[in-house]
Amino acid sequence: MWKEALTAAWLIPLSIMDTRNKRVPVWMLWIGMAAAVCVLLYEGINEDPDVLQIWRGLIPGAILLATALATGKAGMADGIILILMGALTGYEICVAAALGGLLLIALLSVILLALRKVKRNTKIPFIPFLTVAWIITVCGGWMGQ
Repeated sequence: MWKEALTAAWLIPLSIMDTRNKRVPVWMLWIGMAAAVCVLLYEGINEDPDVLQIWRGLIPGAILLATALATGKAGMADGIILILMGALTGYEICVAAALGGLLLIALLSVILLALRKVKRNTKIPFIPFLTVAWIITVCGGWMGQ
C-alpha cells in the first residue's frame, strides 16, 4: 500500500501541473525516477523481486515514448511517466491505467469534438486521465481483495 501512496503523491501534483501549464516540469520527472529507484532497491533488498515483472512494467511506457518520438502526437513526458509508473506499481496496474487513461481521454475528446468545443488538433493533457484511471485501477484492486 505504501507504493500506491508514493505513486499517488507523485501523480496527483503532476496532473495538476499538466492541466494548468500543459507541460510537466523536468524536476517532477526526476522525483519520480528517484522514487522508482528507491522502490526497486527496497524490493531488491527486502523481497525477492521478479525481474521479468519489472521489465514488463516498462513496456507500456516504452511504447508510448516510442510513439512520441516517432510521430510527435504524444508527449515524451507521458511516456517517461508511464515507464516510471510501471516500475513503481507493476505491469498489470500500469497496463490497466494506460488503457483506462486512453479510454477516458478518447471519450472526452469525442464529446468535446461533438460539442465543437475543440478542434481536431487541440492538445489535451494525458496525465490527468492516466492518474484517474490509475486511481480507479488501484481502488478497484483493493476492493476486489
